[in-house]
Amino acid sequence: MSSEIGKSYIKEVKIEGLWGRKDVLWQNIRPDINILVGINGSGKTTLLNMIDAYYRNDVRELKKYIGDFSGIPLSDEVYPVFYLRSYDVPVSDKRKSDSPLMQELNNVVIQNKEGLSFFNYRMKMLDYPQEAPNIQRNIDELFEIIDDMFADTGKKIAISKGNNSALVFQLDSDVISLEQLSSGEKQLLLILLKVFLQEKKPAILLMDEPEVSLHISWQQQLLDALRRLNENCQIILSTHSPSIFAKGWGDKITYMEDLY
Repeated sequence: MSSEIGKSYIKEVKIEGLWGRKDVLWQNIRPDINILVGINGSGKTTLLNMIDAYYRNDVRELKKYIGDFSGIPLSDEVYPVFYLRSYDVPVSDKRKSDSPLMQELNNVVIQNKEGLSFFNYRMKMLDYPQEAPNIQRNIDELFEIIDDMFADTGKKIAISKGNNSALVFQLDSDVISLEQLSSGEKQLLLILLKVFLQEKKPAILLMDEPEVSLHISWQQQLLDALRRLNENCQIILSTHSPSIFAKGWGDKITYMEDLY
């Protein structure tokens, strides 16, 4: 396990020659929440893509946009970086179990190559029995947050009685599988689980337009919910929706046009 000593959040991004014609300088990046806004084509998504590619050492992706990328710490000097892209799901795919969104959600719930899944987190109670009470408290808090956000739907999250590795929702006497959720419900659940699995450790979360498919009330609650799940997570997101920052987050806005 790598040590977090000496690591930091992203504090500054400097890009020379974006698209071969623009320099970007983003200083004083906040350690908690940063909301990028700007007109279509201003470069919000491109900037997030580049930050993600930089920390994955994806030179090919970076070369799509620039000649030089500097001014932010090397990847081993910052906390783990997670990138959540929104899934704008076609109507024909919204109920498909093999849609990209459903595949990603299954990975987070059951298993993925990094081992970061809700099922693996629960299994820690067997491997580390002394931590079991704390793990259960964290799960209870997660379920409370999810139930609060799903309150208007009447659905409540639960662990499947027939499959101990699966999550389901209960609506009165009906059991609803994750595949039966709407694309917005899947998207919301994916975001919440991703942040929960950071286990309240320092981390960096990039999100591109998280409002896609989310009901306005969910957009308004999203940042508060993420801070409850992990107040040590630095969030850098792009958005077109005022609802994301309507409830007291207006002072976290950065205008993309001001970075050129």
